[in-house]
Amino acid sequence: MQLLLGILLTLHMSIVVAGNGPDEVYVENAIFRLRLIPRTPQQMAAFYEARGFPQGAIDRLKRACFVTALLRNKGTEVLWLALDDWRFDSDDGPIARLDRAYWGALWRQLDIPQANRSTFRWTLLPEVRDLQPDEHVGGNIVLPRHEGRFTVRARFITGEQRRGKESVATLKDLRCAEDEVNP
Repeated sequence: MQLLLGILLTLHMSIVVAGNGPDEVYVENAIFRLRLIPRTPQQMAAFYEARGFPQGAIDRLKRACFVTALLRNKGTEVLWLALDDWRFDSDDGPIARLDRAYWGALWRQLDIPQANRSTFRWTLLPEVRDLQPDEHVGGNIVLPRHEGRFTVRARFITGEQRRGKESVATLKDLRCAEDEVNP
């Protein structure tokens, strides 16, 4: 019984370490490595401008909070990414992720060309995805831009048909990246 309890506690524990950038963090355990990198409005605007997005779309994108997520399955079983299993919280309460449906409706409203819509979808982290051992995936998570720090609680399940072990990573003190202001 003690061995089983020890195994279960290990699955929930992760090491959270600061990354290369000032607000980049990652969490790593025996099952996965998750790296989160906040992106500035300037970075995102430049990326989408270079791909021909109209100015109206760029203006809307600059008002959002982009965090690039890089996930690698370090385990020996299938690892399931399901963004509906992730929670984003600030001191003011939950933060609702700006998902594909939100962006699809906005792009239709702004009459954004289909090529730009496809490019944007391609840059997002998949909503649901199975990762085989040693497989990785990356993409952006988009939140409403807000002041202050927030916490990401990412829940993963292993095994075929999501019937394996659960592992939860909690990454604290993230913030929406800001553009640098020249003095």
